[in-house]
Amino acid sequence: MEKLSIAYDGKRGWQSAVDGVSLSVGEGEALGLVGESGSGKSSVAMAILRYLPGNARVAASALQFQGREMRDLSGAELRSLRGNRIAAVYQHPGAALSPAMTIGRQIGETIMRHRSVRAEEARWRSAELLKRVRVSNPERVLDLYPHELSGGMQQRANIAIAIALDPALLVMDEPTTALDASVQAEIIAILDDLRRDHKTSLLLISHDINLIRRSCDRVAVMQSGAVVETGAAGDVFENPAHAYTKALIASIPALNFTKRDGRLAEAGVGVHAWTDVPSENGLTAERPTAIACKGISHSFGSQPVLHDIDLTIAQGETFGLIGESGSGKSTLARIVTGLQTPSQGSVELFGRTVASRAEKRTAGDRRDVQMVFQSPDRTLNPRHRIGRILSRPLRRLAGLDRPAARERIGELLRSVRLAGTTAEQKPRSLSGGQRQRAAIARAFAGAPKVVVLDEPTSALDVSVQATVLNLLNDLQRDKDTTYLFISHDLKVVRYMADRIGVLYRGRLVETGSSEQVFRGPNHPYTKLLLAASSDEVPAIVVQTATPTETASNSGCAFADRCPLAAPACREAEPASIDLGDGHLIACWRTDALSAG
Repeated sequence: MEKLSIAYDGKRGWQSAVDGVSLSVGEGEALGLVGESGSGKSSVAMAILRYLPGNARVAASALQFQGREMRDLSGAELRSLRGNRIAAVYQHPGAALSPAMTIGRQIGETIMRHRSVRAEEARWRSAELLKRVRVSNPERVLDLYPHELSGGMQQRANIAIAIALDPALLVMDEPTTALDASVQAEIIAILDDLRRDHKTSLLLISHDINLIRRSCDRVAVMQSGAVVETGAAGDVFENPAHAYTKALIASIPALNFTKRDGRLAEAGVGVHAWTDVPSENGLTAERPTAIACKGISHSFGSQPVLHDIDLTIAQGETFGLIGESGSGKSTLARIVTGLQTPSQGSVELFGRTVASRAEKRTAGDRRDVQMVFQSPDRTLNPRHRIGRILSRPLRRLAGLDRPAARERIGELLRSVRLAGTTAEQKPRSLSGGQRQRAAIARAFAGAPKVVVLDEPTSALDVSVQATVLNLLNDLQRDKDTTYLFISHDLKVVRYMADRIGVLYRGRLVETGSSEQVFRGPNHPYTKLLLAASSDEVPAIVVQTATPTETASNSGCAFADRCPLAAPACREAEPASIDLGDGHLIACWRTDALSAG
């Protein structure tokens, strides 16, 4: 494409989204397009696919694919091209799959629409495609519905559909945003296979700079609709020339950078150290227990999700919880907040056992525990103004009257770095980062003692993420709040957490201080997660499993994937062993574990 410009017609007239962008992708090449939300990345992708809405106006010197001008193609020619020579993979895998059709039917439909094959051959090809995207037991997965698969498996099914006809160009718009580190590593390896074996060209759009660095040959950085820097991925990220690129890279926490080392860089804000941050050991030793989970187990129907979870979190501490999709992180979070009743076990707050359901807890207990979700849209009523959204917890939880609540709203907004005029706005008029900060303000309205944060920054740009993480640390230092922090981004967990727990299929396989977990020795599963989150693609990617694929055994749940597994590992479940200073690992092979 050459000199592509896109504008949208709205209530305020024509608004420019893309301005003079020129890009090219060679055969078998991967081009990364990186930038914040609103920079125009997705508009560029939609222009290539001819999927822009009717209120869009496109101007370009050329918009070509394999020498053909895309704007001259008829509707029939476009339909033949899409899925056949050009394919796309989007951010939300569940939304791209029909809930009413099996995976086999959905892959087969694409094949039969563009190729003259019978249903039997289409099914055989579908199984082969699932093998190509590293799905174990593809015949079984063909007969499953999307809701029976994890997010990572759903995304692999989407990639299988996209590559069904060996397209020349694969456009991927934020394909790994909601996926954990090990699944991200597998997706990267799958993309490398496609480029090597089928000469597939990739346009990879993401705000995840580490993903672009690991996956792409070249990168283009977009800001406010324009490309501000382009070049080889290694050169751009190692020696950025443009101030915007430098700011994006500075916003990313390094794997060994913690909140004790200083604040994350924000746009226009210098980096400086925190003051009066307690040490990891001192924090837990000197403070009372805020949360205690005692023997928590839970099942959905016949499917166990959590197995005998015991953990404690000290007042003012940030406890990071990591693990793959389906490991039980969010279920445990919902049990702590009273949104889910455990099958067994109890939750204690500051030494008192509380009711399992939020509606049965006292008003004080409900005030003391609040939650921030991954998507602020699940928290903020789109019909209400931010001021009204904040006034409800202020009146119901904090017990303020209307005049006092109105005054407190301004203070809350200032505490999360939002203008006072935000109170008069509705969520749709705010950016994603502003909405998440409003959701955090709502959570803190009742002055809670415990806040559960379930993937609070995974959908945010790196610069906005830095602002939100710094804000959370500021609020914790000011109010001595306890955090249960759930994330699939290990760099974020390393930065935020004082202690860390590692969940695998509902079992706590490792618990320790942040330093202990990242220094090692580690449980083999933790080691897999750490390798997958490094700046380099792991040489060997251990395939993730799904409940339908995993053979049951009475021993260690990780034995079927563990490189250290011995026959005895499948015979009995290991108990946690203290390696010193509270570093617990549940593994039979602690003698073979190594640091790093």
